[in-house]
Amino acid sequence: MKTPARTFAYRRNYRFQQSERSRVAREALVRLAANSQDACALVTVYDLYGADLKASAICWFGRDAEVRNRAINSILAAIGRQAGSYDPQSMNAGEWVRRVVDTEARRLREALDKAVSKSLRTRKAM
Repeated sequence: MKTPARTFAYRRNYRFQQSERSRVAREALVRLAANSQDACALVTVYDLYGADLKASAICWFGRDAEVRNRAINSILAAIGRQAGSYDPQSMNAGEWVRRVVDTEARRLREALDKAVSKSLRTRKAM
């Protein structure tokens, strides 16, 4: 049975973990802004938000592992490229990452759909 003291300690520990996660993410994004090819910073972002990346890739691209992994790699590259637009004063790091993930996934999905549509039109013309 959870006592009020135990519940309070759990909540305080959870808030600390979230605060620490946010600080680490903010530092990684600042490092990526300085050098978009900082592999360690990109790995840190992936470690912190990999579940969000995978969930978004599944949502936009289905369960095909090859397509999903290519999408995740493209999204990570976009995070690296766009890190310079992150402003720690105006936005939470997690929120910024999720916005970039969704925007890039949507862009990739539209490009894929356009390529498939073009391919089908070409096939019908033959």
